[in-house]
Amino acid sequence: MKRTKYFILTALFLGCSTTALAGNGYMGGSGTVTNPDPVVEEPADGPSTDGPLNDNMSDSGKLFGDLFVIDRYLGGETKRVPAVDPATGEPVLVLGDWIDENGNPVLDPNGNPYQVMQQAWTTAPAVGGEPKLTEGFARYTIVNEDTGVNEINPLTGDIYFPAPYPSQCVQPVADAVRWGDISSKTLLPANHLPLIITFDPTWERTECEVSSAIFLANGEIWNGITYYKDIYYADLVQEVEFGRLNLGRAPDAVLDHAFDEAIRNINNAKSITLDASGRLFLTTDVYDEFLTNPDGTPLYLETVSKAIDSPLENLALYIKLMKDGHLITPADDRGPIERSINGGIPLWKLLELEDGPSKSLRPTIDIAKMQSFGLGALVDASNVTNYWTTRDAEGNLIVSLEACDGCEQSYGITTKSPADVCAGEDFAFSATFVASAADKTGRMTMDKVVYLNSILGINLVVGYSAYDENGDPLPGAISYAKNPVYFNFATNMNEYNRESTFMNRGQVVTEPGEGNPATYDGFVRVLVEDPVTPGTWVDTPMPIYATVFGDGTSGVNFIGTDITGFTAMSDDDLVTIGYIHTYQIPGLR
Repeated sequence: MKRTKYFILTALFLGCSTTALAGNGYMGGSGTVTNPDPVVEEPADGPSTDGPLNDNMSDSGKLFGDLFVIDRYLGGETKRVPAVDPATGEPVLVLGDWIDENGNPVLDPNGNPYQVMQQAWTTAPAVGGEPKLTEGFARYTIVNEDTGVNEINPLTGDIYFPAPYPSQCVQPVADAVRWGDISSKTLLPANHLPLIITFDPTWERTECEVSSAIFLANGEIWNGITYYKDIYYADLVQEVEFGRLNLGRAPDAVLDHAFDEAIRNINNAKSITLDASGRLFLTTDVYDEFLTNPDGTPLYLETVSKAIDSPLENLALYIKLMKDGHLITPADDRGPIERSINGGIPLWKLLELEDGPSKSLRPTIDIAKMQSFGLGALVDASNVTNYWTTRDAEGNLIVSLEACDGCEQSYGITTKSPADVCAGEDFAFSATFVASAADKTGRMTMDKVVYLNSILGINLVVGYSAYDENGDPLPGAISYAKNPVYFNFATNMNEYNRESTFMNRGQVVTEPGEGNPATYDGFVRVLVEDPVTPGTWVDTPMPIYATVFGDGTSGVNFIGTDITGFTAMSDDDLVTIGYIHTYQIPGLR
């Protein structure tokens, strides 16, 4: 038997939020199109294998390919969400008027509104950083693929059926700095780019793409500039540049090694303060590896003061602090770091190496030392205790809360606790850590922060909430691709105040100790050109706030919360890092 297929016609949708670059927008589960259904004849050998499970559908939510600047919630807003049955996950469909592109009811020959079944709406609080999804319902018509004739249409003329589900695509935006306000051309708010939104009634899904129309024609003048080539709306899409933050895609083993290196350096430091950008500034005594003093003590060589500036180490610290709310490595994570079976040295090869990975425990941060330096916010885990570790006959790590013969004693936590979250002072450190991992010449943006958190698993946007021992999702597990969970910066985050932050950084006034953090004067020593002798640069204390964020005498303050505050905080730290790396004497960095 012959199967008759029906295809949609696309329509330009100039009204709402987000992108085909971001693909499959159908978020409401499966459902039934309630318009007159086409007659579908199945082939004799069973159902067709065509469709979204086998075609080249988009990778929405999978974080592959290009990531673009889109319209996002700032936090604190209320959003509309397509309603679904909590028991089944199926869309909740309600009867409503068939609305045309102008928002008017479509009338039947008797003058009565046509009624259609469409997904209902509910509301929810918006999390800062999550996408603003389009709400429009696409329209479609059904045609025979052989004749091209619209065979099923209860109305006269070329009228589309309304989709039963809202489009729910992400909305790309044009760069306002580069292009200015484009709303006079698009008639859309917030520099939204026009989208073509398409609903496929066969597979019940919606996809979107930026309009292929011309934004500026050859010879057109825009903002005082003449363009001598056609500029399309797709040319206005902004790709997010990650630069060094692409280190976040490194295997876990690489990031774990970097984290351990940072913790070793922190534990070896005799003093820890903050530099002008908020980075951990370590002062460490260095001793000869082999030579000793006559009394057998290590031979002192020098004292080194240096910020933790390794991008990989800072990124590892950021991940840990954002996920766990502290920098303590729990006992059940202190076994040797496992190499990926998909890269690096295969596990079977490791067995042949005599000089393989260390059998010693991974380091855990010195809690008492951090507290003595007034940095207790970085080690404020619950259930901190003494514990002992040993290994069984197979080499597996055994953790005990009781002392035992041959066991190694540690002070920390035995396992992660859901009660430990990033909160309060943690955010100031996490903002510095992520800024220290980024390109010094770049900028931190909301899209960069959100995408990075999604890549790192801080946002839950891929996979499922629970897996079995084979790595398959358990029945009833939540698909994060359809129900993403974004990190809520509004929860537990203090207000960010640029002026007060940088007025309390810089040169150390009082050293840290006895549980008190260091105090600072708000100045940083940098090289400043002598106004009397051009070409001569003088090491000069300069006010951080006024110099980096103003004209040298006064600054421009920013106060913010939620993701806007965090983005500004991390970007301010990055700008300060760029400043001191340009003008500070290298030995002082």
